[in-house]
Amino acid sequence: MTRKAEDFIRRRKAQLLGRQFAGDMLPEHLARRPDGVVVPRCISGTALYGDRFPGPKGHLRVQTREVTPSGIVGPWVTHEDDKNLVVTQAERLMANAMGGVLNSAFNYIELGDPTFPANPPAFGDIALQQTTAVRKAVTITLNGNILTAEATFLTTEGNGFTYTESGLFTGPFASGSMFARKTFNPIIKTSSFEMRFTWIVTFLVNPAAGGDCAGVALVGPATVANETIYESMSGGEASIAATFDFAVGAAHLDFFLNGARMVRTRQYLEANSPLSAPIGGPAGNKGVNLVGFVLNPGDVSYLVQRTLS
Repeated sequence: MTRKAEDFIRRRKAQLLGRQFAGDMLPEHLARRPDGVVVPRCISGTALYGDRFPGPKGHLRVQTREVTPSGIVGPWVTHEDDKNLVVTQAERLMANAMGGVLNSAFNYIELGDPTFPANPPAFGDIALQQTTAVRKAVTITLNGNILTAEATFLTTEGNGFTYTESGLFTGPFASGSMFARKTFNPIIKTSSFEMRFTWIVTFLVNPAAGGDCAGVALVGPATVANETIYESMSGGEASIAATFDFAVGAAHLDFFLNGARMVRTRQYLEANSPLSAPIGGPAGNKGVNLVGFVLNPGDVSYLVQRTLS
């Protein structure tokens, strides 16, 4: 595999793992425009501030720090820093917030303690799997198009539970609705340490025409179902076969070339088998036919099937 392909895969893994925000510093897959808006950073291609690259960019960070009986406080240690899932009913909650509906802000974090591993988050979730009734108001900060919701549970708060899930809500316990949910490795809460939950939600306007991800999108629940990465060694390919099955015309298949998103129908077409010179996946699989061009040697293609909410 060439260095170019290795760099592509390294950056892709970095997206999936996420990066910790440190003040004004951003993960390497994001960049800040002169006007302060955070946008995706293309690996290569013509535009640094172009179409957003697929992958989970909204996430939850969970940290703990020890506190001694004498009050000496240790450093924050990251327990979890990974993508969350924004549930389907968040569509309604965002509409309420934009419409000025009372108590529609995402301002409470609730903790749950189902037996590890907790059920994975699902789009239809409207509550935690097993609540502990431990819910705390967050501090909201806004930095351009990034909303950060943070709550710290002190040594006297939330003890006696083994937490394995959390949710971002629009109100105190027994009211409000869940906006997002995240599961994680167990935290056995005692009075010997504090916990800090930091929920980061990024909003983007996607300028690309055509395809299903143009317009306004909430970054956070971009759930990658399947993906294929293919590097052209000799060039000349006019089609790319996926390593997964998908519904042609379902508007959930995107094609990226050297990190830049191609525009559906104008630059590629979803294709049923058999493909012309299928590559990148089993012969006869579905994939994409390129429109009016062929790959050059060294081109890195990326097919992804995803679901946005």
